[in-house]
Amino acid sequence: MSTGPQFRPGFAGPPAPPTTGDRSAEPGPRVGSFLRLCDLVTEAGKVVVGTAMAAIVLITLAAIWWRYFLNAPIAWIEQVSNMLFIWITFVGAAILYRQQLHIAVDMFVGMLPSRFKTASYWVIELLNLTFIVILFIYSLKLTIDVLPNTTGALDITPAWYYFSAPVSCAMMMLYFVEKILDPTKREPTGIAGDF
Repeated sequence: MSTGPQFRPGFAGPPAPPTTGDRSAEPGPRVGSFLRLCDLVTEAGKVVVGTAMAAIVLITLAAIWWRYFLNAPIAWIEQVSNMLFIWITFVGAAILYRQQLHIAVDMFVGMLPSRFKTASYWVIELLNLTFIVILFIYSLKLTIDVLPNTTGALDITPAWYYFSAPVSCAMMMLYFVEKILDPTKREPTGIAGDF
């Protein structure tokens, strides 16, 4: 487990401002509350991901036991495992977005003069935000549209599958604002497997 930030060589993000004893550099009470909210959302997301992973393992073990030892397969195993995997993917993507740990090809940005690196960082972030907002709108619409439907052995609405996308997008929009307010969030932190 890593104890400090891990930085990618050639990362194009703007450097964090130097820390000094100047109290004017500290965030105000509203910004501090917002940053704590982001931390809380991230911790809740990590709990969701960890719980879902544990549930998939337990469900798979139960499926093996019931199918091969009791000769009575459980019908809903695949449906629940798929739903949990989708939630792991989307919530995990939001957490990785906050930590700047998504795969990025920043070789060309690394070759830019330093004054253009900050501008290119924000252009890329605005393009990301555009995609996130579009995905949020259409995935929320899809989730609402499928609410009356039911599917599978559990007769649950497929909205449980689709709702993971707007939740993830809302988290990423929150983290985008955090990057504006806190320059230290523009640098990669941790490693992808860090929990």
